[in-house]
Amino acid sequence: MSYNKPFSKAEYEQRVQTVKQRMEAAGFDLIICQDPASLGWLTGFDGWSFYTPQAVLVHQEEATPIWFGRAQDAKSAHFTTDLPAANIISYSEPLVQHPEKHPFDELCDLVKARGWGSARIGVEFDAHYYTARAHHHIVSGVVTADISGTALIVDGDTIKEFKEDS
Repeated sequence: MSYNKPFSKAEYEQRVQTVKQRMEAAGFDLIICQDPASLGWLTGFDGWSFYTPQAVLVHQEEATPIWFGRAQDAKSAHFTTDLPAANIISYSEPLVQHPEKHPFDELCDLVKARGWGSARIGVEFDAHYYTARAHHHIVSGVVTADISGTALIVDGDTIKEFKEDS
């Protein structure tokens, strides 16, 4: 089976660089993107998995973004993106629909393990699938971080491309 990725590796690298420049201008060390459009625009990720917690992390000092999601959806990340295998990270299946724990608890563990626990972190407050519960777990999981909204750091280009196509 063949799959045609939506953009070239060179365009992917340019998109990541553009986002990192915007992050720097806005004062972010790390952004955690949850909007399916942002995941797709940044990495090419294509999977019918938006209904479970998933994210793409972009850090100023990381060469490539990190995809974080359900293990069964990681297969799509390997197939539809140019991310290295080490940057495709899945969370524990028992966290799906757990009444108390949340997959973003493991996302916070990843952030802290990478030494980013005190980072200036941007999240997509207006993303449809970024729930209040997910935000609560991020804020509770990285209490020393400075967390705020990203305001068009990624989706500015998504909106621009949509208008150009209309």
